[in-house]
Amino acid sequence: MDAFSIFGDRRTRPKELQPYIAKTMGISVLHGISEVASYGYPGGRYTTPFLETSDDREWFLPLTADAPLTWQTHRVPESPEGNVGFVFGAGFGNGSPLAQPAGRWDIEVNGRHAASVRVVKHSQLWRTDECAFAFSAHRIEAAPHHGSLHLSSVLTDEAFAAFGPAMLIVPREWVEPGKEAQIRVTGHCRGTSTRWLMVTPAPNILANVDIYRLLDVVRGERPTVSGHRVYFGDIHTHSGQVCERPAGGCGTGTRTENYDYAAGPAGIDFYCLSDHECQVDPDRIEEFFALAEEYERPGRFVCLRGFEFTSIVYGHRNVYFRGSGGTIFNSSRKWDRMMADYEGATTVPELWQAMEACGEPFLSVPHHSSAASHPFNWDLFNPKHERLVEVYSMWGSSEYYGDVPRGISDRYPGLYVREALQRGLRFGLIASSDGHDGQPGNSQRRPYEAAGRHGGSGWAAVLTNELTRENVFDALYARRCYATSGVPIYLSFEINGSVMGSELPALSDGCPVLRVTCDGANGIDHIRIVKDGQFAHTHFCHGEWHSELEWADDHYDPSRPSFYYVRVVQVDGESAWSSPIWIG
Repeated sequence: MDAFSIFGDRRTRPKELQPYIAKTMGISVLHGISEVASYGYPGGRYTTPFLETSDDREWFLPLTADAPLTWQTHRVPESPEGNVGFVFGAGFGNGSPLAQPAGRWDIEVNGRHAASVRVVKHSQLWRTDECAFAFSAHRIEAAPHHGSLHLSSVLTDEAFAAFGPAMLIVPREWVEPGKEAQIRVTGHCRGTSTRWLMVTPAPNILANVDIYRLLDVVRGERPTVSGHRVYFGDIHTHSGQVCERPAGGCGTGTRTENYDYAAGPAGIDFYCLSDHECQVDPDRIEEFFALAEEYERPGRFVCLRGFEFTSIVYGHRNVYFRGSGGTIFNSSRKWDRMMADYEGATTVPELWQAMEACGEPFLSVPHHSSAASHPFNWDLFNPKHERLVEVYSMWGSSEYYGDVPRGISDRYPGLYVREALQRGLRFGLIASSDGHDGQPGNSQRRPYEAAGRHGGSGWAAVLTNELTRENVFDALYARRCYATSGVPIYLSFEINGSVMGSELPALSDGCPVLRVTCDGANGIDHIRIVKDGQFAHTHFCHGEWHSELEWADDHYDPSRPSFYYVRVVQVDGESAWSSPIWIG
């Protein structure tokens, strides 16, 4: 949709657009900032980074500001239709070339909590039961790896920043017709952080901004992939809770605090708190899993039951269950922490036997396979249960030795994902954060000073038509899924009409025809096709946000099996990896 979609022969004027939005979306739209009452950081006269015109008023709120940012809106219409949507300009940034604690901002309207948001460098919709906050990223700046940006007299040392229009939507019962509403934004972070939020009144925002892209975000519209909807999640995170003690684990925050972040500011669709098995009391396993039921919101936010089998001698695996059953099996025979000797460790076949005995369908997913501290033994790979491998997390990429971001721990060449595929193993690819900082879906690697701007988060993307726990699991099991480094990249990969994760018989006639479609969260730098572990074709995109390619493998040999997968790299370094397709 654009400025000519409504009338066709002429652009839609703001006074015509507002009743259209009210009629079609049930939202009475008004300018969201009139006067700022208080702020935790001085405002100033700077050129608005994404508008043609501006009144030069902007307010920056660092995540760890001493005070909240509070402002009055314009007067609410006397007879608002449906919900009320406050529109203004917004921006998010990192404030440093180094990774920073992510935290969150809580937004209140007339003293009532409306939404919790966090720094993003992509368009995002945050929803609660009653409210929503939509941000449409129209300008995204990103520095080279370990570099920084100089964007203005204030933004002088940025790893990345994003700017665009935003809309805060609340029920009309929250506001009083004929009067201004008060909006307050308060930052929360466990440590010191340079991340910031910016707001500006943006006069004439309905005329001078592509407001239609913001409306698409409000509607929750997303591209389809191979005839399916795409949902993003983080299914590998750790709390700091140990048994019933609120702290002492390798992660941060209690279990409920991690669920709260995942269901709120993280902005993801599905989640799993996969604590190490030693963090869970063996007599209270069902209580640990019950949180997944408590936070479950089918169609909006779903939770898998799972845990991490943390074997130092055989390699780490996460176990995920399809339904409301399942149990936990410890890598230590004494239910101790991460046994480093064979005598005290349970075996991987014992893990699979215990999971099969519980009767609930499950997946066993290896991750950071090449880590020198706990390398993964590919000889113990089980194709029945290990349908996936985690190719990316906050520890870096496990695709191949030398990939960027490389991670901070030492790695063994020969144990990477690409080499396992070359051995003939067949598995799909996902990513998740392996987060330990209490910020699922948005985790940043610690220590922050060593991480640079890469190495955070990691999302799994599933192709399914309904957001339920069972559908998410089934898409993962079918390998109808892919990995991203933590941004919503929409990636379609098919061979001769078959979707990623498929196994095809050898072709008796013709050659494989690969079709790739990608909608980036930022401009796309290139799309690379990998065949049998080698780069077979590179498609340069030159910063386009949408790209399509068709490539025929003229060197296909039907006498030997082959596998293909796709790697997408954006101009900001963020990536996506498709699950492979096998032929023969």
